[in-house]
Amino acid sequence: MAAFAPSHGPFKASTTPTYSLVMPSIIEITANDRLGRKVRVKCSPDDTVGDLKKLIAAQTGTTPEKIQLKKWYTVFKDHITLADYEINDGTNLEMY
Repeated sequence: MAAFAPSHGPFKASTTPTYSLVMPSIIEITANDRLGRKVRVKCSPDDTVGDLKKLIAAQTGTTPEKIQLKKWYTVFKDHITLADYEINDGTNLEMY
């Protein structure tokens, strides 16, 4: 005698796939302006660099057009996403 549903008869085991809801990932980026001001911004990897500049501008009070984001010698362009630049959670960027 089986304690649970047998594999035959009206109580067959369910073969329907289960789906899990995936929350959109949130990353935190730190922008340093080299004058002692650090800005932490939470955003999505699907956001563009232009969107990130707008978030930084909202915290610093400068206009997004005047912000330039760099990492070493790479200057980030506004229309490319953060995921395309491989900017991940905890990335530090230089702000000019």
